[in-house]
Amino acid sequence: MKRVGSGQRAEEHVVLFFCPLPTVNCPLLSSAHCSLQTAHCLLFHTLPFAAFLAILLALVAITHNNLARKAILLVASYVFYMWWSAIMVLPLLATTFLDFYLAQRIEHETRDTRRKALLILSLTANLGLLAFFKYFVFYAKLPILLPIGISFYTFHTMSYTIDVYRREIAACRSPLDFALFITFFPVLIAGPILRAKQFLPQLQTDIRIRVTQEILFLFVRGLVKKVLVADNLAFLVDSVFADPSRWPSAVIWIATIAFAIQIYCDFSGYSDMARALAALFGFEIPRNFERPYLARDPREFWHRWHISLSTWLRDYLYIPLGGNRSHHIRNIMITMTLGGLWHGATWNFVLWGFLHGLLLVIGRRMPRIVFLYALLLTWIAFRVRDTNAMLIAMRKFVLFDFNFHLANRGLTGIYFATSVMLIVAFLLAQLWRDPDVQLARLPLVASLPICIAIGAAFFYFWPPARVPFIYFQF
Repeated sequence: MKRVGSGQRAEEHVVLFFCPLPTVNCPLLSSAHCSLQTAHCLLFHTLPFAAFLAILLALVAITHNNLARKAILLVASYVFYMWWSAIMVLPLLATTFLDFYLAQRIEHETRDTRRKALLILSLTANLGLLAFFKYFVFYAKLPILLPIGISFYTFHTMSYTIDVYRREIAACRSPLDFALFITFFPVLIAGPILRAKQFLPQLQTDIRIRVTQEILFLFVRGLVKKVLVADNLAFLVDSVFADPSRWPSAVIWIATIAFAIQIYCDFSGYSDMARALAALFGFEIPRNFERPYLARDPREFWHRWHISLSTWLRDYLYIPLGGNRSHHIRNIMITMTLGGLWHGATWNFVLWGFLHGLLLVIGRRMPRIVFLYALLLTWIAFRVRDTNAMLIAMRKFVLFDFNFHLANRGLTGIYFATSVMLIVAFLLAQLWRDPDVQLARLPLVASLPICIAIGAAFFYFWPPARVPFIYFQF
């Protein structure tokens, strides 16, 4: 390894063997959209966000009135969102004000037909907004940006109005509390998807700054996943799936496994950091992942993967369709296909959701190794949008060519050996549950060497370019 001079920043390090990404790679976004996302978002792992967070913590700490603390958090959340695009805060505001008003009307209305009409108006407005920006604009090729995080905050507010309609919760009386529920900055852009019944009751107690070892280690855990693992696997994944035809099956397999780990570490890393940031202000955010690759079957996988989305689809789509009571196979297929469509207006996401529906239908009798094989195949459908390239990659994945002549193929240039090492390290790390909790329980003397090792890893292996979170596009 080559150590840089003291005048260079960690982000600019160049490591000869474990070389970080040399360029900005955005695996699922267009280059124009990717550039905007990278340049203007307050990413959790950047210095501008650190400054933003430090100012916010200071303001909340010196403010003694709880109402004022809520207002500070709300303003900060809007600043966080408008850092990306000031104009795109308008759909967020429209959704917030509309559903706050409609939920009040739904609660006070006594006639079922009127209550149902108001709920339909709320759902139509939210789904219409989502469909316009995410699907119509995409297919019409209009020069309009997709509001970042729109799929998440529309699901926040839709679950709220549905729960009020079902009389499971009371309509929120405080516009400040409701707006903070919709726009709370740690979860605003990429979840987890919040339920009003989870978050609004927490606003009834005073907001207090909490800084504990467990919170800090949880944030570091997410940072390690995102920066050291996901971002350093991205270059191999992007390079291979840009043109699967030039690579043998062995490389396609490695790239597929690398992407499965990349998307998990990228998304769960964000969720870990979001939970830690919320905990700093005294809020508890539900876990979104629980070591999903240790699942024994498709059903268990969806109990462990993107838990806030899978439970949302279960409670607000699958069960209303009939659940297990009638036509459960149809209900599973509709739910999972629409869950795939939630990710984007392209056929590869529809195929991904459809395949997971099939796995859920037949998966209880499926041996675990067969399930993991099928799961990796679905990740190719998720990752590769071009239909021809997807079919090539799938064919090479399924019909193994036993071509192990990897010399002179440019594998050094895409950091193949580094990626294999990361894959092995990740698989071994799955045996360690909740490392943040366990590290926080250690005495400072015992945890100090681990902290130094993590700091050294960041110093040497921090990628030189910012890579946006994959789920920012959703």
